Amino acid sequence: MKNQGIHKALEKVDWRKRAYFMRKFQIRTAKNAHILAMSDEEFLQWADRKSMIVFQNWEQTDEYFELYMKYMKLKMQRDLETVYDVVSEKAKQGDEKAVKLFLQLHKDMAQLQKSMNRAQTKQAEVQEDDDDDLVL
Repeated sequence: MKNQGIHKALEKVDWRKRAYFMRKFQIRTAKNAHILAMSDEEFLQWADRKSMIVFQNWEQTDEYFELYMKYMKLKMQRDLETVYDVVSEKAKQGDEKAVKLFLQLHKDMAQLQKSMNRAQTKQAEVQEDDDDDLVL
């Protein structure tokens, strides 16, 4: 799943903003290594812009914030997977603290899953209620 979500979200954004975002957060694709390595001046020339102000202003928008939050969520998920793998390996080796942390992680993840399931059920119920008001 690596960066699929962020790539899909970035498809909807102007190509210059997409390139800026990917460059800023070093999000790699098969075709953008040259953009990630550009200096600010090279990037501005490539994007046919005179200054970074247009991009800095864009950083203050809801569109940018939503992309940023999606990116950070994916980054945190990858970090959690890495931490989980480390804790799991240490627990398997008999590290007492790691075993306790491993069990706590499992408990927390189960609670999170229950919470997410309840939220999805509520959302589905709300949508069904909204459908009842539909007049044909």
